[in-house]
Amino acid sequence: MLDRNRVNKAQYRAITHGAGAMLVLAGPGSGKTFVVTRRIKYLIEHHHVKPEDILVITFTKAAAEEMQERFAKLNEGTCYPVHFGTFHSVFFQILRHTYRFTAQNIIRENDKYRLLAQIIRELPDEILGQTQIDYSTETLQNLLSEISTVKNNGVTPQEVKSLTVPQAVFERIFQMYKQEMNRNKLIDFDDMVLLCRNLLVERPDTLKLWQQRFQYILVDEFQDICPLQYEVVRLLAKPQDNLFIVGDDDQSIYGFRGSKPEIMLNFTKEYPKAEQVLLDVNYRSRQGIVDTAARLISHNKMRFDKAVTAQNKQNDGVKIYSFQSKSKQAESIALLIKQYIALPDTKYSDIAILYRTNNHTIYTADRLMREGIPFTMKEKPKNIYESPVAKDMIAYMRYALYEDRQEDFLRIMNKPVRYIKRSTVPRGTFKMRELIDNNHGTGYVVQNILEFYDALHFIKSLNPFSAVNFIRKGVGNGSGYDAYLKKQAAEKGKDVSEELEELDELMRLSREFETIELWLEHIENYDAVLYEIAQQENRLKKMNTDAVSMVTMHSSKGLEWDVVILPDVNEGVIPHKKAVTDAELEEERRMFYVAMTRAKEHLFIFYIQEKEAGNLLPSRFLNEIS
Repeated sequence: MLDRNRVNKAQYRAITHGAGAMLVLAGPGSGKTFVVTRRIKYLIEHHHVKPEDILVITFTKAAAEEMQERFAKLNEGTCYPVHFGTFHSVFFQILRHTYRFTAQNIIRENDKYRLLAQIIRELPDEILGQTQIDYSTETLQNLLSEISTVKNNGVTPQEVKSLTVPQAVFERIFQMYKQEMNRNKLIDFDDMVLLCRNLLVERPDTLKLWQQRFQYILVDEFQDICPLQYEVVRLLAKPQDNLFIVGDDDQSIYGFRGSKPEIMLNFTKEYPKAEQVLLDVNYRSRQGIVDTAARLISHNKMRFDKAVTAQNKQNDGVKIYSFQSKSKQAESIALLIKQYIALPDTKYSDIAILYRTNNHTIYTADRLMREGIPFTMKEKPKNIYESPVAKDMIAYMRYALYEDRQEDFLRIMNKPVRYIKRSTVPRGTFKMRELIDNNHGTGYVVQNILEFYDALHFIKSLNPFSAVNFIRKGVGNGSGYDAYLKKQAAEKGKDVSEELEELDELMRLSREFETIELWLEHIENYDAVLYEIAQQENRLKKMNTDAVSMVTMHSSKGLEWDVVILPDVNEGVIPHKKAVTDAELEEERRMFYVAMTRAKEHLFIFYIQEKEAGNLLPSRFLNEIS
């Protein structure tokens, strides 16, 4: 029996809805899972729907299992055979019934990366041209994401603009990936959606079978649906259209996977008879946090307008601070955590530090480790010192100091171009005089060598920040390393913005050290720091120790903590530097909204205010929440 005293008016409308379509707008902390599980129970006990006729679809296996557990607990031992599953598990069930697929037909995630790397290696020269593609995990991830976008939108590779490789290269990679998958009789998760859609469209008998099997369909996190998934769901829901969708368009943050908030926004146009209800009470956060997040998201144009109140009427909870450097920010994060833990009845696990990307976590992770604060991270931080431009800077400074590594000299001698031939470079450790003697026949090269060594001696006298700045702007007869990078990129038709931003980040890092020697020592120990972070992560997992969570904003969705800290709220970070179009900026704003609404009691927003090394600016989102 549904207790009216335990539900608000909007929840009651959603739970007791009978046949036909319904759109439930469920914002953060509004009791979404509570509503879905009780609606299933209400359908069975009050509308006398057979449990086996009900299909509940979620986006992750963990979410499906949690929903099923919550429903079982609600029924106090009564076992109802309701079908809970992810989109992919449901689609695979349909494909398996018709095509007799087995788990052996599904390609493993690691095998996808190996296959893609193999395809890149086998690309013909006439397609590659001057393009050089690395085999980094990031590049392969980006390519797989773009392949996924093609499939999930049901379009051709020509219709999806690749930001990873030249368009002609992407189209050939897509074609070869598809051919290899077909040849090996393999499918990935995106193929399941496409094959399922084609099957249901081409086989009316199969479609009717599954329509009779699933007569009531409930979809959780509907804002994350992609066009092909929606098409399959619509087919399955016909002819009764008993489609109950739950989600929050303001939390649609998976555009890179093909999800489109427009699908949810247009739902009542597709189903003009559909009822619509807003779960308008936030049971998670203080009113101050709810209002601040609402001010932010109201700047998005493509959304449902909503008025939400919080059960907790406290109007405080949001604090914004600026810092002169990332190290000061990390120091303050550690101090804040210590102050919170000193309060009675508090735990480290009450606290989360949410980052836009895991590239920005190393400062804080290193500081927390040194302060003895336990923390967990899902992803290992990126080692910025491993990038090609960082290695160039390191080689410049190391050679300036010691002049003892031939590999350092070879790396930088023509960056910018000085026309020094490799064959003229003496083996091992050598003096400038030997190099000049080997180039005595070419006066302009000798002049370049003399200027090069003058620059190296000058670098030796600088602090790390000034050294990097000089290398970027002053070496090579004043042309500088930046000019060299831009010229090389122009010749290859590449964008150099990412490399320049890495150099800005290096300059920010260098400010923390008084001498080049100290910075080089830090860089040499950096991998050891990363290793120690990973080791601490493993130890804490094994011991199940109470710990602070460090996760990306993407990974935080669906979670909540008493205290949430959002560092690096700067332009280029959030919104991300790659967000250019209005749609991309709106998704970045939704991302920040998701991060803010994870906080129950306290939300701390930090940003860096720095005039040099890239001139870090506060995020535009800070103006929108003030």
